[in-house]
Amino acid sequence: MKALGAMLSADVTAHADGGGKRPAATEPALGFEAVMTQYAVVAAWLKDNRSKLVRYGFINGLPGFVTLEVDGELQTTALDIEDGKIRAIYVMRNPDKLRHLH
Repeated sequence: MKALGAMLSADVTAHADGGGKRPAATEPALGFEAVMTQYAVVAAWLKDNRSKLVRYGFINGLPGFVTLEVDGELQTTALDIEDGKIRAIYVMRNPDKLRHLH
């Protein structure tokens, strides 16, 4: 978590979309503390439910990556980076919006 914190800007936001079909935060996490709290919960869950990296690439024009989750579904994570710090994290978990990746 310390390494993640070093990469985040003070005004970072985290957004997730599960489309009501997969678990995801219902509201954006706004600010450093909120994002760190949210990702501490995610990190704890991932200890027993590891994702598998599929590939790095650009997601909607932003650097990011695609993972295969423990439930067999794909997920994308895009990072908005400014001045060497992550300003926003966009996680797409909605399978309807990820169909084109299969």
